[in-house]
Amino acid sequence: MGLVRSLDEITALTQHFSQGTILQDAVMVFATFKTKAEIVKRVLPPPLEPDPASTGFAYVAEFHKTNFGPPYNEGALFVSALYKEEVANYCLSMPVTNDMAMTGGREISGFPKKMAEKIAVEREGNQVTGVCIRKGVPIIKIKVNLTESVVPEALPHMGSNYLFKHFPSPDMNGFDYNPRLVKQFNEIDWGKPELGEGELTLGKSKYDPIYEIPIEELLMVGYSERIKIRMQAGEVISEIDPIDFLPYSFIKDDWPL
Repeated sequence: MGLVRSLDEITALTQHFSQGTILQDAVMVFATFKTKAEIVKRVLPPPLEPDPASTGFAYVAEFHKTNFGPPYNEGALFVSALYKEEVANYCLSMPVTNDMAMTGGREISGFPKKMAEKIAVEREGNQVTGVCIRKGVPIIKIKVNLTESVVPEALPHMGSNYLFKHFPSPDMNGFDYNPRLVKQFNEIDWGKPELGEGELTLGKSKYDPIYEIPIEELLMVGYSERIKIRMQAGEVISEIDPIDFLPYSFIKDDWPL
């Protein structure tokens, strides 16, 4: 490896990722929930529209093995959304503990990734807690008392994501190019899932205002280990008017104003 890669190195890299980005031997605590349709409508950038089901999905995970670098941990929050009547998950937040995971997710697909100082999943007996702490605030916390093992098919299908890929222009006046709506799909082997009773808390932080998403009703809380995720390449499905998108473009940033 050097500052300039050879054609052979580039070819080998392309072949290495031909099956996608792979996350293995993962543990995850997760929650699905009902939220308010009017709030989802307010936070969705056009051309996304609210899903009448108005559901959300949050998780805290440890990815113990990857095909692109060292292990890392991650938290995330999604709400369901529609584009041309097709439902997928719009990602509002995805803190991580590794710089390669952050830059790869942001620059390739548009995941709103930021660095967090602590993300961890801890299990003691049937009690599992997952917490994501950023800027000193536990912005995502999931606790569950596990009561039953279930087959992977019992879990919700969480494969498709809607993301917005955008970068500010060098003169800090608008965007480098028109923001792009990306659809990206994950294949998930849920491993050995367990469900139970629990709680999901979104902490209040001026840097991560995901607490604006209300948790009206928990639908499912659970934990699994030996998870394998294959993240497939995304595709651009629409270009967005930059003026229309601008109010929604700050979820990747920590600007103080």
